[in-house]
Amino acid sequence: MGKLMHMAIQADFKQALSCWASGVSVITAEANGLKHGVTVSSFSSLSLDPPLILFCLNDKSRLLPMIDDAKGFAVNILAKHQGDVSGHFASPNREPAEHFGDIEIDGEASGDHPVLVGASAHLQCVLHNKLSEGDHTIIVGRVVAATGREDAAPLVYFRRGYRDLSS
Repeated sequence: MGKLMHMAIQADFKQALSCWASGVSVITAEANGLKHGVTVSSFSSLSLDPPLILFCLNDKSRLLPMIDDAKGFAVNILAKHQGDVSGHFASPNREPAEHFGDIEIDGEASGDHPVLVGASAHLQCVLHNKLSEGDHTIIVGRVVAATGREDAAPLVYFRRGYRDLSS
């Protein structure tokens, strides 16, 4: 397949996937005194028994080796008002650091990995499995702790923008 044909298929693929509405999550991990997080839309539940979730990360993500080192991570399911949080963690070229700048971490939360204040839900996970496919790695986590807020509306991404379910 020629390069132009491949690029056209990629563009069509991205356009088609923009029709899929999804929640927005930030995966966070802490390893060797540093924290890092990445916005993902490829998050999904996988199994109830045992409780497993999955998400996909680009193979170049700085978060992958941190998850390996820490043997786990947290999933932060963002609330409607957290578009700026999603944008922060979606920005490329951020380095792992001691803190997330202006993004607040819940110091009272249980677990080994940072959870973000204001999120709809948090899942603390241990690394269960990894599978490399294409230019991404599929991460499977076993949930060891979970909290959720019934009063928080989700942040939804659809057609390349955040959407409000109430409208």
